[in-house]
Parts: sequence; structure tokens; C-alpha cells
Amino acid sequence: MKITNLVSLFRVAALPIIITLIYKETASAFLWAIIVLLLAIVSDFLDGYLARKLNEKTVVGSFLDPFADKILVIGLLFTFVFRGEFSLWILLFFILRDLIVLVIRWFASYYNVQVFEQWHSHVMITSQLGIVLFILINKYFVLKTVVYDIFYAFSELLIVVVTGLSVLLALTSIVYYIAAYFNEVKSVKKIGKKVQKENLVILANKKARGYQNNYRKNLLNVFSKRRNAKIVFLPENQKNMYAGIEKKILKYPQVMIAGGDGSFEGALNYKPLQKKSLGFFPLGAGNAYYSYFYRGNRFEYLRSRFDFHEMNLDVLEVEWEKGKTLTGFLAIGVDAEVIRLSQNRTAHGLSDYVKASIKALLTVRANYDLDCTIDGKKKKLENCANITVAKIPYHGFSIRSLLGKVDPNNGLVYGLAVVNTHSQFLNKITRAWSLFLVALNLDKHPLVKITGKKIEIKSDVPFPIQAGGEFLGYTSWVKIKVGRKQKVLVI
Repeated sequence: MKITNLVSLFRVAALPIIITLIYKETASAFLWAIIVLLLAIVSDFLDGYLARKLNEKTVVGSFLDPFADKILVIGLLFTFVFRGEFSLWILLFFILRDLIVLVIRWFASYYNVQVFEQWHSHVMITSQLGIVLFILINKYFVLKTVVYDIFYAFSELLIVVVTGLSVLLALTSIVYYIAAYFNEVKSVKKIGKKVQKENLVILANKKARGYQNNYRKNLLNVFSKRRNAKIVFLPENQKNMYAGIEKKILKYPQVMIAGGDGSFEGALNYKPLQKKSLGFFPLGAGNAYYSYFYRGNRFEYLRSRFDFHEMNLDVLEVEWEKGKTLTGFLAIGVDAEVIRLSQNRTAHGLSDYVKASIKALLTVRANYDLDCTIDGKKKKLENCANITVAKIPYHGFSIRSLLGKVDPNNGLVYGLAVVNTHSQFLNKITRAWSLFLVALNLDKHPLVKITGKKIEIKSDVPFPIQAGGEFLGYTSWVKIKVGRKQKVLVI
């Protein structure tokens, strides 16, 4: 195990050691508890220094770094509460603060806004460690029967002062995170220009799973009626569902695709539709485009008569051994295997995906040594479990705001790789952990950012690839760049 992991693990291991020493109820045991705690505090600084010095970024470290100090502090404060030596209400307030910050981080990531951690968060955890330290020192003086000594009185005063400081910093942190989040959401400008004259037609795919759902079928009819938009059903028994459709949509500048992600991807690849402004109505299982175009709003939102905005969206051109395609997002590795295993779909989209995920966890390969070239610069991604590349940085596709605010129209390709520096056995667990990090907007290992105008990925071992909601097969190389721009309708 790498030295940085050992240092991080020491902070977690210090918790049961200190608790055991506390319950020995001797002065010498409390002295050793103080020493162990001080070593844990020093290890926190040492861990960060070694990670930078040795360039050791690990999966274990990405898990322990955000939580090791919290585990140590909350565990010891809970012990003192149980012994009647610390306030339960103050401890619950600290826990509430952490929960509020986690929720805000999740919402910020979901809506693609950034809320950066500030100095008061670091000072707060240091002050909480100070509370624990001064309680241990205070108990040491009690057991040494020096309760009338000036040092004992000073330790009592320090407990009160540092506790008050911790509460103040926790409150400041809550106010900051809430205010920063709402300010960021408020400052997000409407993308594109408002559609002044809407002349919309809806192309509906009856084969989409959502069309079998009475609620969404009814919602489609309500949407059509509110917008005075004609519904044209796509043919069900031809290879290209859009073939010949241009004759029916000549007079409509805006076209709404009612289907799944695959239906929208098909429209991106059909030339007569490339000149239209494309919108999306969710009738599929994944609906990644809905999450992006409607900023995560629930399906019920479609009942209202909101204004559409028109903007340009970069469409990715993906070239591999078997051809080319245009897409808004793609995956290489484990995620692509999940799509492959869920190809034989039923009416139950979520259960199909869950079953495929479990099967992928048990059976598929998740370690690829990839040679990546980004705008001519080479980068090795060894023991890589997954790469997600997208221009729609939203729910489920692991891009979001970790790469900054993804500009939909700047000609750049954005990607996020999951690269494990440990055993191949942990790769699938690592992929699951990376989803948690992305959801909380935490830029930690095993995540590796990729951004450039042109990305080329090669491997001696063929790897699986998925574009949109479709599995494309296996290839030993893939080239990704912005192929063209598409006008799309968003809110």
C-alpha cells in the first residue's frame, strides 16, 4: 500500500485507539490519547504534502481525504456526548451542517453551477479537532488531580472558546453555501435567444418505451395542445425511422423529437433534420437530453407553456473502426458494456438497466491501458475503467461542473476518465465511487479530466464504445472531435 494511504488510514485507525484509551480512565491513558490525536492532526498535513511531493493520488485517498477528519472528530465528540462531557445539541448542529453542505453540493452539480469551498470550512474542522484535544487535556488534568491549577482552568476556557468558534464557523459555512448556491443559480444567464415565433411539429416514436406509459402519452398530448403543435408519428417498420419525413415537415422550422436518446441521436444523423431547430420530448428510458435541455425539471413541467430558447450545440463526430456517427455524448469501457447488456429491453427500462449493471459488475472487463492523444499531446491512461465524453454535462453522464461550466458552443470536447492506480479487482467499485464524487462535485482521484479540440484513443485490446443510447461495438481506436453545430431548443 502506498505511503499516502497509510497516513490517511492512520487517522481513521486513531479513532478506536483513542476511544479505548479514554475508557481506561487513567491519566497515562489520556496522555497517550492526546499524543495519538496530535499525531493524527500532523498526519493530515503530512498526507497532503506527500501526495503533492510523490504525486500519489489514489482511490483510497479520494475516499479518506474528504471523510477521515470527519470520522475522527464526529466519532470522538459522540463518545464525549455519551459520557456526558459534551453537548448533544452542538454535535447534532455540526452533523446538520455537513448534511446541508452535501445536499447543496449535489444540487450545484445537478444544475451545473459551481460552489467553491472556502477557508472557513478548513478552519472549522481544525477548531473541532481543537475541541477534542482540549477535552482530552482537561480530563488529563482532572485525573492528575490538578483541577485547581491554572492550566486546568485555561483548558476549560479553551473548550468554551473553541466550541463557540466552531459553532460560529459552522453557521457561517451554512450561510455561505446557501447564499453562494442561490447566487450562482440566479446568475446563470438564459442560453441562446428567445424563440419569438414558434412553429413546431412533433415527431413521435411509438416504439419508445415511454409511449407505452399512459401518463407520458397523455403528457405528450397536453404538450402538443398547449403549443398548438402537430404530432407526426414515425414509421415503425423501416430501418431509418426518419427516411422521407422531410416532406411532412417542410413548413416547420422547429422540430420536437418525442422519443428516447436514441431517437434524438438518429435525428442528429439525418441530414434533412440538421437544418431544423431540434427539441426533445422524453419518451425513452434514459432521457439524458431532457435533463440537459430542460435543466433537470420533472416531466410535469411540460404541462406549462414556457418559452423556448434557441442555441447552437456542438455535435461530436465519433470515428472508429466500423464508421462514423454524430452524437452528444459517448462512453468507453464499463458504461458501454452496461448498454450492450441492456439491449434486449422490456417495458421496464430501469429494471433492465439495473440487471445489466449487475451483470456487468460480475462479468465484463473493466481495465484498459489506453494511449490518449489530446490535440497532439500524448497521455497514458493505464488501468482505465471508463471514459465519458460529452457536450451535454448533465445527469448520469459524469461530466457536470467538475470540468467547469461546459460551453456548449466552443468547439471543445470534454471528457472525464476513471483511472485506478490500484488492483484491477477494484476497478468496478472505483467506477461506482466516481459517480458519487461527481454527484457531490468533488474533484478527487480516480477522476482524470480530458479537454481538447481533438481526442484520439488507442488500445492493443479492443474496448467497448457507446454513443448516445446505442452500443456501437468494440474497437481498438476512436477519434472524437466537434463535427458540426446543431440548433437546439432549450429552456
